[in-house]
Amino acid sequence: MPVLATAALTLGTSQASAFVGQPKAELKIEGERAQDGARLVIKGKNWPAKSKLKITATRAPGARSPQDFGVVDVDDKGEFVLRKTVQCTTQSMDEGTTESVTFTAAEETSGTKATAKSTGAPWVCM
Repeated sequence: MPVLATAALTLGTSQASAFVGQPKAELKIEGERAQDGARLVIKGKNWPAKSKLKITATRAPGARSPQDFGVVDVDDKGEFVLRKTVQCTTQSMDEGTTESVTFTAAEETSGTKATAKSTGAPWVCM
């Protein structure tokens, strides 16, 4: 029976926005490592309604290039949820636990951008 490792993370978020007084756009990453790879849930709120965001992540340990998660649609409330499973490049959960990956969501029209950094998570295996 496959064993799942779940990580509850506190991630730092930074943001730049062209709109003064608007709540900061937020980006949150949750993940768990499973037999088929890292199962990620990428969430956001306080984004411009009905916008499109480009989601990327810095190069993970052992990866050949940065990770591109594509474009996600923001709903009319300024929120989104993206679920992805990515292949692990480390052989065990202990490998890569001191590595970090920075996720970025960017909305080109408004200039809104947010990042979330995961450090030492057992599922950092993209």
